[in-house]
Amino acid sequence: MDIPGAAGATESPEVWDKAQEESERLLEELKKEVKAELKDAGVLRKEMHVTVPAKIIADHMEHNYSELMHDAQVPGFRKGHAPRRLIEKRFGHDVRESLTTSIVGQSFYAAAENNELEVLGDPLFRIEADEGVKLVDIGEALQHIKLPESGDFSYVCEVELKPKFELPELKGIEIKAPEIEITDEMVDEQLLRQRTNRGRLEPVTDAAEKDDQLIVDMVLTVDGQEVKREENVTISVRPTALEGIPLVKLDEVLAGVKSDETRATECVIPPDFERADLRGKSGKFEFKIHEIKRLMPEPLEAFIEAQGYDSEEEIREHFRARIEGERDSMMVRVKRGQVEGYLLKNTQLDLPQDFSARQTERAVSRRIVELQQRGVPWTDIESQIDELRTSAREQVANDLKLGFVLDKVAEELGVHVTDEEVNTEIARIAQLYNRRFDRIRDNLQSRGLLTQLVEQIRHNKCVELLLEDAKFVTAAADEKESTKKESE
Repeated sequence: MDIPGAAGATESPEVWDKAQEESERLLEELKKEVKAELKDAGVLRKEMHVTVPAKIIADHMEHNYSELMHDAQVPGFRKGHAPRRLIEKRFGHDVRESLTTSIVGQSFYAAAENNELEVLGDPLFRIEADEGVKLVDIGEALQHIKLPESGDFSYVCEVELKPKFELPELKGIEIKAPEIEITDEMVDEQLLRQRTNRGRLEPVTDAAEKDDQLIVDMVLTVDGQEVKREENVTISVRPTALEGIPLVKLDEVLAGVKSDETRATECVIPPDFERADLRGKSGKFEFKIHEIKRLMPEPLEAFIEAQGYDSEEEIREHFRARIEGERDSMMVRVKRGQVEGYLLKNTQLDLPQDFSARQTERAVSRRIVELQQRGVPWTDIESQIDELRTSAREQVANDLKLGFVLDKVAEELGVHVTDEEVNTEIARIAQLYNRRFDRIRDNLQSRGLLTQLVEQIRHNKCVELLLEDAKFVTAAADEKESTKKESE
């Protein structure tokens, strides 16, 4: 731990080494003494009741004060000569907070290791808030969790687990790679995609249509009691999830709505909602519409002029040539799709019937990064991820399963990703969207997608290695059409 009040604590190698040694000592003690009761909280989810003995807390509290007695600088006293009573009064709060962070983090790892849990992601901690019992991340939990003055320390958390499964044979995967024909429809799609990337949202006064954006005031009630109220929220006219609650028919509810109107839709609170007391109950969202916006692609004439061409025919020839140049990339995408299909089909892996919000978001993040790597307009991406969050259960299952499988393939093959590889891929995405490198990187960072980008690069490297050992065969003519669709 950092010693509160110790001069240069974060810079001193000696203090850093001491902190590391103390952290390792705490973890080893907790592995022997921590108690954990596990209960099922759903498929691939466990509820953990963790208890830390009072003796461990007292011993490490005493150790931390001893370190402070030696290192703290207190006005009016030489270093290491301030009385214990003054040290406790001046630094007691910081010492207790620091130890709380260490105890919570290390006891969780100790309990997980003792119970041989392969944990996926960070745990969510149960706290008592003004609005009721909630599940929150460790940052928010530490604002509520306090070490007792005496006695054992306990807390409750929920954690998701990695599924256990065996990989299929990875060598000699059969791959079919027929020719890809460049069509007028593919040219049309690329033209529209680029015009959409340069388009903008504009206010409209007519009735809302599918995929329009709405600025609304939102109220969520459960059993007649207000749970959430937000003003000027942006939502889209399509199925989506709000506050982690799926709204499968939101497009039907909002279709045709106009400014100043109010619409409402019923909902069911999901089993992993942050407030445990509301799970499984019926609720209702109400929306007061303020503004309707619609994405308008850049007009074709303006786009042609901006790109420096004289006619639509000339720019279409340019896009056709560009797609021809990307034929190899499309072929690679087809081959990768076949490898992924093989892994999905030949890996026995059972996933839950009801996905948690975190599991769904994991699949969503994977899809976002994959589509950005292909330069798909953000509005199209939003439409696809809203579908994943609400109704595309089979696709969510496939994406989750593929992520688990490729993680294990990466472990088996020893595949890693370098910073240079990440920066190269960000630069390529920036070029696709005609934006600066730092803007794309900041966008990925703010959306929490940088980690997923690293995983996607890692997975792609795995597939490339599997392709090196693949068995290539000639595809039949009737397979060319489906291959064309896979490449688009």
